[in-house]
Amino acid sequence: MLISTAQQIPARYAAITWARAMRQTTLAVIALGSMAMNMASARAENAPAKKMPPPIVPVASVQTQDVTVYETYTGTTEAHRQVDVRAQIEGILQSRAYTEGDTVKKGAPLFVIDDRPYVAVLKEAQANVLSTQASMNAAQRDWNRINTLFGKGVSSVKDRDDAQSALEIAQAAVKVAQAKVTAAQINVDYTHVNAPISGIAGRRSVAAGNLIKVGDKLAQISDIDPIQAVLTTSADNAYTQLPPLNPTPANPTPAELLAGHDSTKPVVGELNYRAVSVDPNTNSVTLRGVFPNPTGAVKPNEFVRIRVAVAQFPQALVIPQTALTSGIRPGSYAVFTVAANNTVTQTPVELGPMSDQGQIIHSGLKAGERIVTDGLVKLRPGITIEPFRPGAKP
Repeated sequence: MLISTAQQIPARYAAITWARAMRQTTLAVIALGSMAMNMASARAENAPAKKMPPPIVPVASVQTQDVTVYETYTGTTEAHRQVDVRAQIEGILQSRAYTEGDTVKKGAPLFVIDDRPYVAVLKEAQANVLSTQASMNAAQRDWNRINTLFGKGVSSVKDRDDAQSALEIAQAAVKVAQAKVTAAQINVDYTHVNAPISGIAGRRSVAAGNLIKVGDKLAQISDIDPIQAVLTTSADNAYTQLPPLNPTPANPTPAELLAGHDSTKPVVGELNYRAVSVDPNTNSVTLRGVFPNPTGAVKPNEFVRIRVAVAQFPQALVIPQTALTSGIRPGSYAVFTVAANNTVTQTPVELGPMSDQGQIIHSGLKAGERIVTDGLVKLRPGITIEPFRPGAKP
C-alpha cells in the first residue's frame, strides 16, 4: 500500500516530539545530580576538620657510659717461620723420608743423599790422622833423645833446634789431619738432610734419583703456630699516633683475628711490631700481629680482619645511630630532643667516633635529655609526639 505525503507528516512530528522530551528529561537529571553534589560539598566544607593524632615514636634519655672504640683492619697472614730446606753437598738424592703435608719435628729426617764418596773421604782423613800421629811420635822421640844429649854437652844447639822444629811441624800436621776428619764428617752428616725447624713440610722440589748440587731447594717447612698477620693503615688515621697502634715487643697491643666465614669466634693475640717508616707510595704504616694457631686452621696468605681497641672514652654520651638526622647545614647532623610537654625540637650535634655501644656525641646534648631514637620520618620541629610505651595497645 502507498502512503501519501499528508499521511507521513504527523508520524515524523511525533518522533521529533519524543526525542525532544527525552533530552529535556536527561538535562533535568543532570541538573539535579549537580545540585546534590554541590550540596554535599558544601556540607563537607562546613564540617569541622579531623585532627591527626600525634605520631607514636620511641623516646630515650641520653646517658653517659665508658666506651671503647674498636677499629677493624684488613691484613694477610704469614707463617711465623718459613725455611727452605736446601742441599749442602752435591750428590744423588736417594730417598725422601717424610710425607708431604705432614707436621715434622725439628731434627726429623727428610732426605738421604748418596754418602759413599764422602764416607771414603772420611776414612782417608782418619787414616791420615794415624799417619801424622806416627810421624809426630817419631819426632817426639828424636826430640827427647837430642835434648838429653844436649844436656850432656854431646849434641849441638843446631841439632836441638832442628829436632824441636821437626816435633812442632809433626804436631801441626796432626791438627791439620784432625781438621780434615772433622770436615769430612760434616760432609757425611750433610748426606742426611734433617728438618731445621718444626712445622708443616711442603711438597718436595726434587724427586729421588736426581743429581742435586749445593744450594738446590729440596722442600720448604712452614711453622704456622703461632700465625702472623700483617696489616696496614693510613698514616692519616686519627688513631695512628696513639699507643695501641704503636706496639713494641715489650708493650704489645691486644688484638683479635677474624678469619674464615665464622667471625663469631675471634682468635685473641697481640700486635707487637710497627714499621718505623711510612710507605711513601701509599702513605700507610705496616703493623704485625701474632696469634695462636694450634690446630693450623689459619693458613698463610689468607685475607683476614684484625680488630683492635684503639681508644677509650670514659663517661661519654652515646646514642643510637638511628636517632641521627641531617642538620640544617650540609654535612651536619641533628637529633630531635623532646621537651616536658612532648614537643620536639631539632637540635644540632657534633659527632665523635662510632662504637659498639652506639654513636658518641661530642657536643650538643646533655645527660638526661630525652631524644627520639627512631621513626624520624614522622617528625618535624614543633610538633607534639606520643612516646612509645612497650606493651601498650596501638
